[in-house]
Amino acid sequence: MMTLLPACPLFAAHGPWSSTLHDSLFATHAPLLSVGWLAPAMLGWLAVAAAPLLIHLWSRRNYRETSWAAMECLLAAMRRQTRRIRFEQWLLLAVRTLLVVLVVVAVAEPRLESAWPTVSPGGRVHRILAIDGSYSMGYQLGGKTRFDRAKDVARRIVQESSAGDAFTLVLMGAQPRLSATAVDAAAMLDEIDRLRLPHAGANLRATVALVRRVVESVGREKPRWMRHEVYLVTDMQRASWSPAAAEPARADFLRQSGELARAASLVVLDVGQPAENRAVTSLELLEWPVTVGRSVSLRVRIKDFGLQGRKGQPVELRVDGRRMERKEMDVPPGGEASATFDHRFRSPGEHLVEVCAPGDALEVDNCRRLAVPVREAVRTLCIEGRPAGGAFHGAADYLAVALAPRAGQAGPSEHAPVQADVAPESAILERNLANYDGLFLCNVAQFTASEAKAVDAYLRAGGNVILFLGDQVSAERYHRALGVAGMPAGLGLLPAEIGPLVEQPQLRLDPLGNRHPILQAFRGRGQASLLTTPVFKHYRLKTLDGSRAVTVLKLADGDPLIVEQPVHRGRVIVVATSAEPSWTALPLWPSFVPLVQEMVAYCLAGEMRQRNLTVGEPIETPATTGRTLAVQAADGRTSPMTTRIAEDSLLSYADTSESGVYTVRGGTPSEHDQLFAVNVDTMEGDLSRVEPETLRSRTWTGVPFAYRSIRPDAAEAGIRVAVDGGTALPTELLWAALGLLLVETWLGWKMGYHDPAIVPGLDEGVDA
Repeated sequence: MMTLLPACPLFAAHGPWSSTLHDSLFATHAPLLSVGWLAPAMLGWLAVAAAPLLIHLWSRRNYRETSWAAMECLLAAMRRQTRRIRFEQWLLLAVRTLLVVLVVVAVAEPRLESAWPTVSPGGRVHRILAIDGSYSMGYQLGGKTRFDRAKDVARRIVQESSAGDAFTLVLMGAQPRLSATAVDAAAMLDEIDRLRLPHAGANLRATVALVRRVVESVGREKPRWMRHEVYLVTDMQRASWSPAAAEPARADFLRQSGELARAASLVVLDVGQPAENRAVTSLELLEWPVTVGRSVSLRVRIKDFGLQGRKGQPVELRVDGRRMERKEMDVPPGGEASATFDHRFRSPGEHLVEVCAPGDALEVDNCRRLAVPVREAVRTLCIEGRPAGGAFHGAADYLAVALAPRAGQAGPSEHAPVQADVAPESAILERNLANYDGLFLCNVAQFTASEAKAVDAYLRAGGNVILFLGDQVSAERYHRALGVAGMPAGLGLLPAEIGPLVEQPQLRLDPLGNRHPILQAFRGRGQASLLTTPVFKHYRLKTLDGSRAVTVLKLADGDPLIVEQPVHRGRVIVVATSAEPSWTALPLWPSFVPLVQEMVAYCLAGEMRQRNLTVGEPIETPATTGRTLAVQAADGRTSPMTTRIAEDSLLSYADTSESGVYTVRGGTPSEHDQLFAVNVDTMEGDLSRVEPETLRSRTWTGVPFAYRSIRPDAAEAGIRVAVDGGTALPTELLWAALGLLLVETWLGWKMGYHDPAIVPGLDEGVDA
């Protein structure tokens, strides 16, 4: 027996024509019963139910009044039976109309559903439990996260299923994962308990594709499970449930969703609710590289994803676990605020910087971290391709002075301490290049195969190469030994093809709006910039279509002067002219010092990008012979790194599904630990939801599914969880229609309406 709650409707129609009404009615209370339609298009035939009524109304006027004395006697008799006759007529009309309605509704195949449907008796069912693994599911309410509540719902579905039913557990993540398939309920409950919440987003399209493949596979291999039911337990967060923007992707998603809906019943169980959130969206170093004793600035940004904002939001800076500074920020509603912290590192090595802004119920994006390797100094090696006696007779000497100027000659901005060693070409093989942060190759004529391999290995280990050309350079030999990226010959180390020598002087440069980070020191400096630097000779550089090469600086005639490109784990920069005054006045100009030092800083910033990752990105470090490394993950687990032979011989660790600090521990005491910071993509921090009407009209257009909103207090209230999609009603309705047909026949015979010779009330009139 079912007791109805006040203000809680008993039935709610689920279909595209009634989603707005349904959602408005059940914004607070879930319906106890609802009716879903498997063939809603057939409901249009309900218009046929008006036929008996129209025939009745037409028949009332299908005669002409004529005065006739004999009829007066009959009319007098019939007036005494008017009430009975009208009752009989309306009764037959109601029966005939209801008969048409029952037949049409039966063809539309309705299903009787409740807010918590019960297990259907008979038949084995395969239930797929797809739990949303986006990090927004970490939102806490009442000491429990949405992910915990989703797991509770999944447990109850398993517990209330019949013996012999099968279960498949899917984690709906950025890369959806098939966790387990089992018939044993106890085994599935264990799998649900072991499920951990990743700190990434969720890919609805990939999840639908995975679930569809699971349904097809189980249907093919285990035909005894005749029915499939898919339960998506989610918080309906907009970033995960918004429809695909690109038309091909959207069409493919709807196609796969339609195929899945035809093979299985889809049920969306909503464990979310409207919520506010703030997140630390970025933490960045404004100066790089970082050396001992140098003050660096860190900028933090906090975004409010709601409509409330917060005044006096506390923000803390921690370095190596110690609190250094605390500030308060005013974060506007739906806006962003930023603050800057200054810090000076006192010792070299690995350091962890962390900024936290606590105060909301989604903790995972309240902190952001930076792994910062701090050096005593930046070490560079300048290779002179044309050695000459005396100072400043070669390009490497000018570069060495620009890299490590004397005190008071550092240029327009403070730069990190740099050590510059000048050496001949033989040092490429004689010295350990791994000891240097940057390798400058100045007017080197050619490279032997051994030298090219040494440079290639240096780049694979994360080193950086900056080439200044000159009169010794043989373009053909450069192409043959080093190779151009995108071309089949060589190692693919050059970002551009070296063309012919151009001896037409260029008196102005085009900095392309100083957009490139290498030129950021020249923004807003007017005549102190590179605009009027004379260049007398240069090689014509040509970048290939489709390459990752970027032009930093151009000449007035449009030829690139500086081109850069990432290569392996490092970066290569090619300067089309020389670093000595016979080819350009640049080495004599004040802009040369900041330009060269910004090149080094930009190259070394790549190390920061490799040390600071987003959830899901792999941790990588160069692999050497006999080197074994292990990673201590954010949750404390330690795992060995695997070797990727096929790609750059890297040691890799891919399981970065949780944000936090990962430590790569060396296999020998001489190897130092390396810190890696893994942060969340704060796009998931926006907790705005996709409402059911949007889900029906935009995300799953034309895809039949059932929607249930599970209130946060459902578990505490002891409400039983649904495990069945409903009870099919077509058979029952057709039996009812057959019964009504018999009733209509009996009523027509009883009342004499099927015999045209009998007129109701005639016998009574004659007797009268």
